[in-house]
Amino acid sequence: MKKINYLTIILMSLLAVSCSKITDPVKKIGLGNRVVNYQSDEKVDSLIIPPDLTAPSSQGAFTEIIEASDNDNVIERVQNVEVMRDKYRRWLVVDLPPNEVWSISKEFFRSYNFKINKENQQIGIFETDYLEIETVVPDKSLGAIRASLAKVLKTQYGLPIADKYRVRIEPVEGQNKSEVYLTLSSIGEVVSGSMRLWQPREKDVEIETEMLLTLMVFLGNDKLEAIDKIQSNDSSNVVTAVVETAKNGYASLIFPYDKKQTWGYLGWALDELNIDIDDRDHVEGSYFINVLPNNGFFSKLLSAASATKTYQLIVKEVDELSTYVYFVDLTEENENDTLLYSFELFNQVASKF
Repeated sequence: MKKINYLTIILMSLLAVSCSKITDPVKKIGLGNRVVNYQSDEKVDSLIIPPDLTAPSSQGAFTEIIEASDNDNVIERVQNVEVMRDKYRRWLVVDLPPNEVWSISKEFFRSYNFKINKENQQIGIFETDYLEIETVVPDKSLGAIRASLAKVLKTQYGLPIADKYRVRIEPVEGQNKSEVYLTLSSIGEVVSGSMRLWQPREKDVEIETEMLLTLMVFLGNDKLEAIDKIQSNDSSNVVTAVVETAKNGYASLIFPYDKKQTWGYLGWALDELNIDIDDRDHVEGSYFINVLPNNGFFSKLLSAASATKTYQLIVKEVDELSTYVYFVDLTEENENDTLLYSFELFNQVASKF
């Protein structure tokens, strides 16, 4: 009888194996309501990745945090890390200059086996490669049979999701402090006929917040104090951004704030839209962005043949309650596609508020 039951379980598990994966034990670290698990040993080379999206890393597990070091010099942690928050954003204010925050932040992601895919310390931005996150389907969504099998065989159901992070570090004017912005971007695997594809997906804000909390602790904050800060520091500022047509025919974007505030909101929106920032000048108020404008905002996911172009976004303050963002075509070709893209981009930015 025991042999029959054993064979039954094996046969039933084989029927379900196509949409399941064995869960490996990982180090679970959680500060808020979610526990983030990034897993290793997943083979993704056979998956079809859209152009301009990097295949998720096949290495990495959410491992124990280690002391950050730069060569033989141990980086000191700081206790004063504050959380700032408004309706749209959370960011950190750290009592360290940007170059020190840069080193610690990179070490934070490396300690979790994220690879740094792109970095430019001069403008204070780095991005990680994609790393797969462990996904869990609730038992109620599996049905009684699969839920029972999952418990017996310690099997997990669900299509993979992979995450990457962008970190932007801004100096605080006149102070030896830094602002740290962390933005999550995610792709998920979907089944299309006989193929399995990676496609962009809506990010999990709770996971993003969890990683921001973990970074706070890595910087030196007490765990419970970090949770308290991020829960209590709440602001209900409502931002409005209006798209208009400038004299040269391109789109312009109007914020009801001074230059400093507008600069911050624009940078956050570009992070959220995953726009590639090639360079930026805080003093002048310029962002230089690399885009594929010809086929729309998501053209980079659809066509690898389009030529990348660089455009400039200039932030100009009119008064304390009015700041314009202008779109500049550096080629001065004034192509119709570029004009259309200026409105498409600024409407995407405005939709974030």
